Amino acid sequence: MRVLLPLLLVACASSPPRPAGGPRGLRASEHLDVARQHDEMARQASHAPDPGSANTSVPWTWSWDAGAEHERLSAVHRSRAAALQAAYEEACGERAVEEVAVSPLQRYATGGWNTSNGVMFYLSPAAGTPDHLLADIKCHRAWMMLAPSGMDDCPLDLPGISVDARGDGKTITVSIAVRDPKLVPELQRRAAHELESSMQLHGGTAN
Repeated sequence: MRVLLPLLLVACASSPPRPAGGPRGLRASEHLDVARQHDEMARQASHAPDPGSANTSVPWTWSWDAGAEHERLSAVHRSRAAALQAAYEEACGERAVEEVAVSPLQRYATGGWNTSNGVMFYLSPAAGTPDHLLADIKCHRAWMMLAPSGMDDCPLDLPGISVDARGDGKTITVSIAVRDPKLVPELQRRAAHELESSMQLHGGTAN
């Protein structure tokens, strides 16, 4: 360990910064970036001198295979990236990126207000049936986990949310609540931004 410590410090000092991720954790592309970092560190570790050969006079030695640990972490991140990709394919199927890249809230919202644990949106009937709308929401939420996409203000990109959609043929309401009370103000801030973006997109005025 006395010999390994400097080697580990050098490896830590030379490793690139870890991707920041989003509220729900690292995106698939960021997991792959981290995996590539661990691949490189595993390669560097494979060329490091054998610590057991540094001093043969000590009564005992201890060693740790840094390369194997980096290979394990690389595999973990690749597995998580694959899981996010699979979740996207399950939620979105063969939909075009141009379709899934726009939040259905931004596309159809006509008004909204805050609730005690989240927000409520009014949507135009063009959003479709509640089942269709919830499928669109799940798809957009899965798409945001593939890579950083400039959706830092999207209310659907928060952890622990629950979504309820109801329609009567004339209007559709979407209720979004969040489990963590500390996230309610952030959810409401994002919802206000989403509604403003929707109004700008359609040239209207929020209700």
